[in-house]
Amino acid sequence: MAAKLVGLKIRTLRMQAGLSQNILAQRAGISPSYLNLIERNRRPASTLLLDRIAAELAVDRAQLDGEAERRLADEVREVSAELAASEKLPELASAEEFVGHHPGWAALLLRLYRSYQDRDAAVLALADRLEHDPFLRDSVHQMLTHVTSIRSAAEIVQASDTLESTDSRRFLEIVAGDSARLSQTAMALAAFFDSAQTRVRAATPTEKVDALIVASQNYFPELEAYADAVRAAGEHETLLHAPPSFDAADNEERPSPFEQLRAQARLGAAGEVAAILSRHEGFEQDGEAFRLAANALFAYTAAAVLMPYGPFHAAAERHRYDPNRLARLFGVSYEQAAHRMTTLRRPGREGVRFAFMRADPSGYISKRLPLPRLPLPRYGNACPLWVIYTAFQTPGMTARAFGALASGDDFLFFARAVEKQPAMTGGARHLMSIMLACDGDDAARVAAADGIERRAATVPVGTTCRLCVREACRQRQEPPLIA
Repeated sequence: MAAKLVGLKIRTLRMQAGLSQNILAQRAGISPSYLNLIERNRRPASTLLLDRIAAELAVDRAQLDGEAERRLADEVREVSAELAASEKLPELASAEEFVGHHPGWAALLLRLYRSYQDRDAAVLALADRLEHDPFLRDSVHQMLTHVTSIRSAAEIVQASDTLESTDSRRFLEIVAGDSARLSQTAMALAAFFDSAQTRVRAATPTEKVDALIVASQNYFPELEAYADAVRAAGEHETLLHAPPSFDAADNEERPSPFEQLRAQARLGAAGEVAAILSRHEGFEQDGEAFRLAANALFAYTAAAVLMPYGPFHAAAERHRYDPNRLARLFGVSYEQAAHRMTTLRRPGREGVRFAFMRADPSGYISKRLPLPRLPLPRYGNACPLWVIYTAFQTPGMTARAFGALASGDDFLFFARAVEKQPAMTGGARHLMSIMLACDGDDAARVAAADGIERRAATVPVGTTCRLCVREACRQRQEPPLIA
């Protein structure tokens, strides 16, 4: 997939620059025939060669890597699986060419699908509300009762010419009284539909936040600088050395240091957050996407204060990216340490690059950060063989495995089911599974790979059943889109 997109990008940018293959090949130090093979996706381009070609095209090498286009192609493929699961589709491999030649149309397709999802979610939510909401059920019954009473009284008055004035007045009072009650019920019903609590939260804002985080590789230098300034000024010391305590007076637990630092960041880092969001489309100040993104960035800031980049990166290297040890060392939760590991993307001081995923026992994915060759599902559940689901069988213990995609790419997956909050007496545990994944070639740097024989223990996996070509898989939940 990557080679196809790289070749298309080089060809497109070369033509935009008005350069022939001969000229660009000469400047990059290769033969025209070799450049032709690269552009036609017949030969790979090394990192050094990409650097030279990017320099001659006056672009950043990231524009040639095609990572953004890979993500777009993965989403196009996933959307096609959702929309046409039972229909004959074009060959799915053509998603890369579609994105490479028409990135604008591909982005528009995804926007239309997300809009469709919003409308579909709204219809389903309202249908469910109409079917199950007790207020609506009672209101409809009341309206039917009032209408029946009004109609019966009106028919009696209309059909009888011999009613005494007293009886006539009594029936008219019934009509008037039930009409007033019918009006009140109708007004209450209208107010119910107009109230904020009945609105359906759109999926699109969350999609925008995901796109922002992925495009930034989950690294925000302005927020790292703010966190360093907070620590240098010692503003965090009181919070770090005051563990959460129970206030018997109001029967509530005080916020944790992380929650207090996040609240502090809402005031101190508001300018930095606004500046970050202003550089990306779709984050209007009063919009839902802005609110969700700001919340995520304030949480990022709090984590950066608790786990400063330099010491955390050094500790991660020293302890070989073990979230459990890092959590104990920095006094944070397992999830916070695991998520911080995904932010180690400072140029010149990068850590192992991880995908991150969080899901509940139903399979609902509430957080996701993919890797270039490991797309994480956005519109459905992930592969049943991923350890993110296995972890629920042994909460508090780390499930781990090597997994190989049909493309030949392999990854180290490790996950742990953690309790988000203590269960109420007699209530179910609130478990969430936190999964990290890294490229198989980076596994030697990660403690979770210890004791696993990579070749012998690699499990054939997919991303989602609809997009997986392994038809004989015993864990398959849905038929594949193509054979």
